[in-house]
Amino acid sequence: MAIRITIPGILRLIFFKKPNEILAINDSSMVQRSLSGRGGLFQRSMAEKFAIFRTPDGEIWPAFCNRFDPLRAKHQRELEAALADISGLLARLAPEIAALATYICSGRADRPQEVIIQQMVGRLFFSDYAASEESYDAANTLQTWLTGGPVKAYLLKLNGALQRALDQIIGLARGNTSCAHATALAMHNMVKSIELMRELARKDNNLKELSPRQAVTRTLRAPERVVREARDGGSVGNIRLHARSLVIFCVEAARLQSLDIGFGFFASEWNRCPAHAIVPALLAEIWQQAKTISARHV
Repeated sequence: MAIRITIPGILRLIFFKKPNEILAINDSSMVQRSLSGRGGLFQRSMAEKFAIFRTPDGEIWPAFCNRFDPLRAKHQRELEAALADISGLLARLAPEIAALATYICSGRADRPQEVIIQQMVGRLFFSDYAASEESYDAANTLQTWLTGGPVKAYLLKLNGALQRALDQIIGLARGNTSCAHATALAMHNMVKSIELMRELARKDNNLKELSPRQAVTRTLRAPERVVREARDGGSVGNIRLHARSLVIFCVEAARLQSLDIGFGFFASEWNRCPAHAIVPALLAEIWQQAKTISARHV
């Protein structure tokens, strides 16, 4: 059942946690990814946050583009095709996979595991992508801008940290907005997954007993929430949407109810994440290598 919160002139929100409702509304032409900023102070604030995710020449980052945006569709097709080479990408990312497998076994790595993950994600796009603690800090700044409160957002903009973070992320991505999104925003879900794998490996005899698929099923994580806007009023099935409402998909909560491992990626939908196959494959390979390392030390 949807949860509605309305404060006239301030906000109008509707939250969805059921998988079938999220998929139905996601497929509705009434609901858009881009935000108009109309409908209340909160709507305007969220639209301003989304507005920064574009290149200097106006190209919007793919996760904020609407369904029928031709450039979004083109980039999605091309990237999905490139990321379909699972075996080739696993070979390319062998150093990062090995480092993360060692971290899962021992809790140790030659540099912060978050940085290794950001580099691994970046190398899906460019074989020589090099992450650093500074680039990971930039990603955290953009995540804070997007999800933090108004005071934090104001300070990030005032002190120039927001612009510096944008410049660093898009510079490392060589202007590729899909790479920028992956290495600044999307990769935080993989950071969570690796931390959960580390916790899983420390308990009982999990590293020996759990298969890679079982480990992935238990540690894969989706975004907590994604935001849409109902541009016009109307109904999707028996769900009534009011015009200019912000629609909040509680994706991780819905994923936990779904038996489909691809749900968190919207893998069967128009807006599917191009990495819907490679991310589970990477996690599975990391767990398998961690199992191998652990077996050598028994």
